[in-house]
Amino acid sequence: GDMKVNSHITASANISGSLTSDLQHGGATIHHVHTFGNGDDTPDVSGGTVFKTNGTNPAIGGNTHAITTFTGGTAGQIIHVLIQDGFTTFTNGTNLKLFRGQDATSLTTLDIISFICVDGTVWRELNRQDNT
Repeated sequence: GDMKVNSHITASANISGSLTSDLQHGGATIHHVHTFGNGDDTPDVSGGTVFKTNGTNPAIGGNTHAITTFTGGTAGQIIHVLIQDGFTTFTNGTNLKLFRGQDATSLTTLDIISFICVDGTVWRELNRQDNT
């Protein structure tokens, strides 16, 4: 049956069971890939851990854009961004701290960039993967 707990659960051994829906942790849905809005330079990441970009070719009416921060983050949150286009970049700055302070402008489809949230506002790059 259902169980509702208004405080902590402490276990001295493993907890097991089956899961038939999305798993929630700290309000974020785990095991679901979310899509950033097209042209969103400050996407909300409060609802997940895995995201994919959604930029479109400016030659056919789309827009390139530069992500400058993420909103809705929680200290300690780790996110992974799956690059689905060649039109989304990441800009090093006040809230987005990229490797060696360099903007991420050469990411291509299938690459992955990951970040950890320091304090709810500042994000530090964890790694980049070139999967081309």
